[in-house]
Amino acid sequence: MIESDVLVIGAGLSGLTCAALLAERGLSVRVLEACATPGGSCSSFRRGAVTYDLGAALLFGFDGGFSPHRYVMDELGEPIDVYRHEAPYSVRYGERRIVFHRDVDRFIDELAEAFPGTRDSLRAFYDELYALHPLIAGSSASYVPPSEMRLKDLAPAKGADPRDSLKALTLLAKSAESLARKHLRDASLIRFFDKLTSTYCYTTMPETPAVLAVTMFVENHEGGAYSIAGGPAMLAGRLEKAVEDRGGSIEYGAAVGRILFDGRRAVGAATEDGREFRARDVVFAGALSQLADGLVPERLLPRRWKKRVLGYEMTYRNFMVYGTVDMAALPPDAMPIEVFIDNKEAIDEGDVTLYLESLEDPRLAPEGRCSFMLLGPTFADWPSPGSAAHRDPAYEAAKRAEGRRILGLVDRRWPGFAAAVGDAVLASPTTVERYLRKPGGVVAGPKQALGQALLKRPGARSPWPGLWFAGEWTTMGTGTPAVTVSGIGAADRVLRERGLPEFRNAPRGDSVVRLLPAGTPGNVPASAAGVEASRCRWCEEPPCARACPAGIDVPGALRRLECGNGAGAVKRLAESDRGRPGREPGRASCVGCAAPCLEVCVRRDVDGRPVAIAELLSGL
Repeated sequence: MIESDVLVIGAGLSGLTCAALLAERGLSVRVLEACATPGGSCSSFRRGAVTYDLGAALLFGFDGGFSPHRYVMDELGEPIDVYRHEAPYSVRYGERRIVFHRDVDRFIDELAEAFPGTRDSLRAFYDELYALHPLIAGSSASYVPPSEMRLKDLAPAKGADPRDSLKALTLLAKSAESLARKHLRDASLIRFFDKLTSTYCYTTMPETPAVLAVTMFVENHEGGAYSIAGGPAMLAGRLEKAVEDRGGSIEYGAAVGRILFDGRRAVGAATEDGREFRARDVVFAGALSQLADGLVPERLLPRRWKKRVLGYEMTYRNFMVYGTVDMAALPPDAMPIEVFIDNKEAIDEGDVTLYLESLEDPRLAPEGRCSFMLLGPTFADWPSPGSAAHRDPAYEAAKRAEGRRILGLVDRRWPGFAAAVGDAVLASPTTVERYLRKPGGVVAGPKQALGQALLKRPGARSPWPGLWFAGEWTTMGTGTPAVTVSGIGAADRVLRERGLPEFRNAPRGDSVVRLLPAGTPGNVPASAAGVEASRCRWCEEPPCARACPAGIDVPGALRRLECGNGAGAVKRLAESDRGRPGREPGRASCVGCAAPCLEVCVRRDVDGRPVAIAELLSGL
């Protein structure tokens, strides 16, 4: 039985954030993750010479207004390099293109050209949004979920007008549509904003809480949108490093089968392979439906809580195409994020978003090619992983047909795009559920709609003492800023129970977040060993590990070296090294090994030379 102060279940951004902050406060932390790598949807994968964003590609929160990512990385002192998009994105709306310029006045002018006669009303709408934004995002508790705030956090700041706080609170019960209709009378313009909120959080304006719309619309211009140099896996890797540098441990391939209880108090978790982990506090950073579906014994499940959790209306599922495209097939004005909307009247499967990842970071793809992720909603029925329907050839045929369909939606606007695509990788909701363990393949969890948002969410506190929640099911908002905030909130609740200082935003000096010009290499390994380790392809079923006589987790150690996590690499090597027959006692198995890993390294297929695995690992 393995014990720690805190056991965190799930190594997505919320779980990693919570674990790193608790380790920063001196608690012993262990993380259990079912998958083989950290980050959940905010990660990357590699095929051949290309690094792809796995899912979280529209990132906010690194600079400017509401910046929880910057706050966390500054608290941990973990540097991270990011690109701020020149404009957050471009929307191809019908036959018109609308660019979301960082300059809000320029954006309003462009939007008013698309919707003649609306400039004054748009100006009034955005003036109100900007007036409300500081009330929501400007306090010392702005990176704490409202459900986890103390009364003193809700008190107006010194010198502030108490009526402003009351105004912010009234937004909780209002819809984005009610806020917009105070100023906007053009029905077609309201439908345009419907499309925007559906892109952000899968809800229409009548469904979207006003408080969420204020943050989303203003942050387009104040904070802006970002991508991580080297791919989102670099952010997850920095958080992993923060946990392991502070003495924490992360167990990958550790799928939890049940939560352990002593009476009604949670005291740990058991993995599907029979191992037990105990802790005074347990943080569950996964889909809460999994608790209601078997991780918690039925006798301990409150009926109302179970009904509520299983009754949430979920966001729609997405289908993804990953690939590379010939740069010559892209129009000269192509931006890193392009949204294509055909049907202006309703949300349907014709709305797709194209992320052109290597426009800003050419290292992600070979010269002359641009890596991309294309995603759109899918309303079809997709099978469960491992089911008979999943194994049926008809499933693969359906994937190919859907891939052609959504590529065709881009090709209609950019003729020749589909023909210029190579090395396509298709991911259905079945794929999402299989690799990310998201129930039903729903990446974004429950809808952020009125009636099931903010204080209608469970928050960090669970019905069981000792068990806390983090993740997209628990707090307002979608995307990486929201799950990061939920991780901060869960960490604060654990700290509060122990009488330890909680995390609150405060003015600080220079940030460890570095904003890079497009094309500038970032998050580059600081050592020669890290540079060589970055050639690893992070294989799903690594032939190097299968060939290793000692069963070493080669990709796990190399991934940590690439992220500057030398201590974590040493630890992972020690954990996975089962010893090579005949090796000299006290020496790493790689020393003196014939290195069969080099013969099977897939990097040979990319540039003819294997990663120097034995040399790297024997040097740890």
